[in-house]
Amino acid sequence: MTSRLSDSLAKAALNETERRAVGRVVELLQSELGEDLLAVWLYGSRARGEADPNETHYDRRSDIDLMAIVGPGSDAGEVSWEMRPRVEEVAAEGDDPPYYSLRFYDSDWLRNRRQIRSFFFQEPSSCRRGRR
Repeated sequence: MTSRLSDSLAKAALNETERRAVGRVVELLQSELGEDLLAVWLYGSRARGEADPNETHYDRRSDIDLMAIVGPGSDAGEVSWEMRPRVEEVAAEGDDPPYYSLRFYDSDWLRNRRQIRSFFFQEPSSCRRGRR
């Protein structure tokens, strides 16, 4: 896993097995999609550091939510259809794949979400802690 990815995941609530799985998923997406892959984001309780990365009980274990943004020339639905089984296979190496959730969206969808100021897609600088 590259140091950039390691740095990005430093505060995430992931154990070492999960970090390696996320790294393998990112590497697969990069190798298959190339420049069409614009970003891969971890979101949800794992990204916020709120989940227990050592929880193993199926009812209490938080899933690992990933979102991939593809370029405007890519069909996010088609990419998802083609990549999802391969991502599950890669994530399964050492962990349980149902706990990995990967959604694909295109850059136009993301731009639209930002235009309507969806709280979920604000820039980090506009979401400072302690400000109301």
